[in-house]
Amino acid sequence: LIGQKVILNSRRNGKWDSEESASDKPFTKGESFNMITVISAEGFRVFVNGVKHSILNHRVPVQRVACLEICGDVSLNVLGYVDVSQNVLGAL
Repeated sequence: LIGQKVILNSRRNGKWDSEESASDKPFTKGESFNMITVISAEGFRVFVNGVKHSILNHRVPVQRVACLEICGDVSLNVLGYVDVSQNVLGAL
């Protein structure tokens, strides 16, 4: 159900790791939102509508990350990424 639960997880060798649930419920059915994921030295930092929502600590080296999956009744308008240097990564 939209807004009921946010799950952060990773999949390795065809199997899901242990789930991490974010306690905040930033989504409302029918309302648009902006979500940005920043890859930092500590992990994947998720911001929703400009507010830090959650972080998923790295479980595998960043270089091995192959995809991002967004599930649910969601309509994506824009999806993109910004390539930043190693120097900037360390500062986030």
